[in-house]
Amino acid sequence: MPPIERPDTNNYFRFYGIEQTFVIDTGKLKTLFLEKSRQFHPDFYTHDPESQNIALAVSAFNNQAYKILGNAISRAQYLVQLNKPEEGDKEQLPNAFLMEMMDLNEAIDDLAFSKDEVQEQQLKSDISTLKENIQTEISRQATGANWHDTQIAILKWKYLERLETRMHGLGAG
Repeated sequence: MPPIERPDTNNYFRFYGIEQTFVIDTGKLKTLFLEKSRQFHPDFYTHDPESQNIALAVSAFNNQAYKILGNAISRAQYLVQLNKPEEGDKEQLPNAFLMEMMDLNEAIDDLAFSKDEVQEQQLKSDISTLKENIQTEISRQATGANWHDTQIAILKWKYLERLETRMHGLGAG
């Protein structure tokens, strides 16, 4: 095989040659991923250490690109990063959401002491419902290219994931 060159982009969408948008054809993404995996497989370049190193780097990039673009939440977060790069703007979660999270945190604290299975199931259900609603919000905002609101919804998602982790840490879950 002839020597290879690194792709001239660090943008996951451009790497696959697909439109930079939230709504993507995940079947097509998988096909493109597999094509790139074959094209840049390091085993094809064992005769040329420099090309093999490039193939290793591109393969790692391909895996990361597929992982990010293949997951709706990660894809939305990546699009926010591409379209709203101002790090100086620290987003604030809405007070109503924070109050609701405070109530959930208190309920988790209570669960740590009571080990009430009914309460545990109710908390799991509440968090699951909130995550479903937020996932819908992320999808809606990212589809509309509303990057500020997408970023806020992603922050809410991450908060709920931390609550789930906290519940698992208590032995609940």
